[in-house]
Amino acid sequence: MKKVIYLFVLCMVLGLAGCGQSQENKESSTESTSVQVENKNVSDIVSNEHLTNNDTANFQMPEEGYYSNDFDEILNITKEDDGTYRIEYSVTHLLYVENAIGTYDSETGILSFSGKDDRGNDIKAEIENKGDHLEVTVTQSNYEDIIGTKQEFFQVDE
Repeated sequence: MKKVIYLFVLCMVLGLAGCGQSQENKESSTESTSVQVENKNVSDIVSNEHLTNNDTANFQMPEEGYYSNDFDEILNITKEDDGTYRIEYSVTHLLYVENAIGTYDSETGILSFSGKDDRGNDIKAEIENKGDHLEVTVTQSNYEDIIGTKQEFFQVDE
């Protein structure tokens, strides 16, 4: 009896997944796409590519400096001569990272860094400039609970 129920539920899920995508809908969207492409000339395409390249320039690179938050966690960013960044970073009562190496991706606006914490465990994180603060997202850590954690850091006047 359970097999019949599972089979019925599976059929319902597959049936509902296809809702809204009839053959008629697919054909009409394909036709409108091809018409739009045919109506564009070379100068339109070039100007659109130019706009796309300008969009990547809208990111604000995280500035060098010392940052902190209400939990006394720190983020210190220093640009090295070779174009990489040296990062000092902490999560209160959990880990401290010193001399992590980071690189900035101008296409995404993300400063990614990796290093070892004070216990020798690997950690990776991303820093994004949010205008009035920097946001750090942990992407890899031995502490599985902090993966995906986002922290806000504000620049400290020295």
